[in-house]
Amino acid sequence: MNEPNETPLIDPSLLVRLRLKAHQLDRSFSDRPEALPDEAILPCLSSELAGDSKFAQVRVAVGQDALYFQADVQGKKQLPWCRESRLEDSDGLHVWIDTRNSREVHRATKFCHRFGFSPMGRGPKADLPFVGWAPINRARESPPPPPDDRLSIRARISEGRYRLVAALHFDALTGLDLQDFPVVGFYFAVADRELGWQSVALQPDLPVMDNPSLWAQLTLA
Repeated sequence: MNEPNETPLIDPSLLVRLRLKAHQLDRSFSDRPEALPDEAILPCLSSELAGDSKFAQVRVAVGQDALYFQADVQGKKQLPWCRESRLEDSDGLHVWIDTRNSREVHRATKFCHRFGFSPMGRGPKADLPFVGWAPINRARESPPPPPDDRLSIRARISEGRYRLVAALHFDALTGLDLQDFPVVGFYFAVADRELGWQSVALQPDLPVMDNPSLWAQLTLA
């Protein structure tokens, strides 16, 4: 039996089969996405079950033709570390989506996507936010990279905190079909070199970034 404050032998969120529902918005895709309401807040079980302090809040919503994301990060003493050329290593919100919710598949398919949203790292001064796509490690097959005009992001950095708000047009998600497949596989993590890792469930010592069977489920319709 574990003593108080002792690291658990297994991640407690492994015991939870998490199914979430995206907040519904009457909103169309825009290159200047707006902040999301409180009803869109999602749990971060990786910190809640482990008893760790939370440094981020994540919101997700579905609109008429796009998915929307928001991340609020606080408690920072230095600027985020972000490089557009190193999306996988950058601070920010990282999102994985399986448009066919393949619960028994342990390697990503062409319906599995990874996106990174960072509050800075683009432009001549690397001070502009960016959203990008990256292939998933060990994938059986990867979807085509989405067009840049199907992705959008805004960000605001202030002392000790930042907020980013982003949108993915449905066209950016290969295989998305809200009528026949309204539930998708879904995982998110806020990564920060200064503050750590906060995710919907499961820590990165498990293959959550590569294995869709470990992802939560998100109802979009």
